[in-house]
Parts: sequence; structure tokens; C-alpha cells
Amino acid sequence: MAEDQTQIIKAVGELTGMTRTMHDSLITRMNDIKDEMRRMEHNQKERLSQVENNLSDKINSLEVNMKEAVDKAEKRITALEEEDKRIIEKVARVSFAGGGVGGALATAAVELIKRLS
Repeated sequence: MAEDQTQIIKAVGELTGMTRTMHDSLITRMNDIKDEMRRMEHNQKERLSQVENNLSDKINSLEVNMKEAVDKAEKRITALEEEDKRIIEKVARVSFAGGGVGGALATAAVELIKRLS
């Protein structure tokens, strides 16, 4: 009987040792998984930060390009408006001169008709 108790105590001791080994192994593996998750999270944050920075740079670049394009368009519009004003003034002068010449010709024709009659 004493030998049976010795074997039971020995088996319990071995079982306790194996349980501790399994527990320690599981704790180590869980810590490894936690470390891996932290590393993955850190890498993901870095990638997101890099994407945000790239997008921000791209938006800023597009904003500068758009502003330059708008400025060029405004300059073109201003130049066209000035040219339009000059053309309107020229047309008005020519119309005025043409109207004056036309009026003079009509007056001369009337006078000529009066004298011929």
C-alpha cells in the first residue's frame, strides 16, 4: 500500500510538473501573440500615417496646381475683357464715322437731287 501511495504521489507530482510546463508554455505563447498583435498594430498605424501623409501631400499639390490654373484663367479673362473693351470702342468709332459719312452722303444726295430738279 505504501508503494501505491508513493506511485500516486509520484504521478501527482509528474502531473503537476506537466501542468506547470503546459501553463508556462501557454503563457509564453499568449505573450508572443500579444507582442505580435502589438507589432502588427504599430505597423498598421505607421502605414495609415504614411497613407495620410501621402494623401495630404497630394491634396496640397493639387490645391497649388488648381490655384495656379485659376490664376491663369483669371488673367486670360481679364485680358479678354480688356480686348473686348478695345474692340467695342473701335466698333463705336467706326460706326460713328460710318454714320457720319453715311449722313454726309445722304445730305449730299438730297442736295444733288434738289439742284437737279
